[in-house]
Amino acid sequence: MRLHLGGHLAWYESQKRSRVEISVPRSTLLIDVLRELVIPPGEIAIAVVNGAAVDLQTARVSDADRVELFPPVGGGM
Repeated sequence: MRLHLGGHLAWYESQKRSRVEISVPRSTLLIDVLRELVIPPGEIAIAVVNGAAVDLQTARVSDADRVELFPPVGGGM
């Protein structure tokens, strides 16, 4: 699975990379993958699998998928 960690989410990856390849040999809940990677689900505002926005709690992923995760964005005046 190709995983993109947007914004500060790369901080949770052990080598602080924003793009990672991980092995997910069978269909698995995305939320379980995040728990294994120690990425707090509460830090994710948008989850995208193969170009489509998905529900973080119910989405399933496997090796062939491209996953993008983005935190909430704040700022401005």
